[in-house]
Amino acid sequence: MNAHMQRELGRRTLDLIDRRTTDLAEHTMEEPLDGYRSPEQFELERRIVFNRYPMFVGLTRDLPEPGSWLTFDATSTPMLLTRDASGRVRAFLNMCQHRGVRVVEPGCGTGARRFTCPFHAWVYDLEGRLVGLPGAEGFSDMRREDRGLIELPAEERHGMIFASANPDAPFTVDEYLAGLGEQFASFGFETWHPIAATHPHPVATNWKVVWGTHCETYHFAHLHRETARPLVYSNTSIADFYGEHALMTSTMRTVDRLRETPEEDWRPVDDGQINLNYRLFPNLSFSVVGDRLEIFTIYPGQGLHETVALHYAYRRELPASPQEAKELEEAVRWACQTVVDKEDYEMATRAGLGLRSPFVPKTLVFGRNEPVMQHMARTLRQVLGSAVAQPA
Repeated sequence: MNAHMQRELGRRTLDLIDRRTTDLAEHTMEEPLDGYRSPEQFELERRIVFNRYPMFVGLTRDLPEPGSWLTFDATSTPMLLTRDASGRVRAFLNMCQHRGVRVVEPGCGTGARRFTCPFHAWVYDLEGRLVGLPGAEGFSDMRREDRGLIELPAEERHGMIFASANPDAPFTVDEYLAGLGEQFASFGFETWHPIAATHPHPVATNWKVVWGTHCETYHFAHLHRETARPLVYSNTSIADFYGEHALMTSTMRTVDRLRETPEEDWRPVDDGQINLNYRLFPNLSFSVVGDRLEIFTIYPGQGLHETVALHYAYRRELPASPQEAKELEEAVRWACQTVVDKEDYEMATRAGLGLRSPFVPKTLVFGRNEPVMQHMARTLRQVLGSAVAQPA
């Protein structure tokens, strides 16, 4: 992020601290609980939102070279991503067009040239073409070029890789980012390195409850009183909006050091005093924390009250030693187990128990100090409403 924007964020943050407030919405907002309890809306969300919007699948270093591959199943549509011989990232439906078997088992790797279906050994190359067909005489009247892996929309931009689970839902990353592209480009994510394996957090509640834990800092003072509160100001957050998305900050207590530093030397984002928490609709929590990235993607599970959050962790520089690498991985594990699972997602699970009760309030309330919560809820309503209103 450029120095001018960092200084502006610093000025705005110190003003919030001095006024003991946070960025505020105009009004409180009532959110109907039907959206958390309706099987019909749940299926609509999965079909309209999660199978049509571009989904984050990793950074450039997750597919580091031609022949790299990874699988991605979070949308419930099995996907295979490859980097082909020309260096282009491609995405495919991970399903053999012979009998529908998954071609590649879950995982990732490098050095691949071909993928062989485990059922009848149909062979596909990195571009998805059907290049091997045992017993070809049995399919003499079939056009091989029609039976390659079905290609899905995918794009690598600003060091980030996105893909859509629907072949009829093309996108461009910069259009999707709605004005945030310049900010993402400034970080140079093309060279950032994963420091821990991507891992799932299952949570027994509706996905919107889990998503909401990432959309406000109001809960820090009480829920995180023994973990994050000593380090982070609670309920002190800038909120800026970019189309369907938002940038909200979290404010480290070290930001007060700016008061003793000439303003021309302020770099609060680079120095880890202000964290940038990009909230990209519908489900991407993308946080720049100094020289690290903490990413959570939130997906509906198979049922109305099931969610899987995938966690990714990256760092600007490679660890200097095996010991540092081990310490970084342990720090990621501690944060996930202690702060996320035992505090954020434990509270989401408790909320999930309430949502399954026979009798519940008609609405929840999102406060003026939760503007990103409000924005995401309104955006989801608009997206679903527009889809329903379109003629079949």
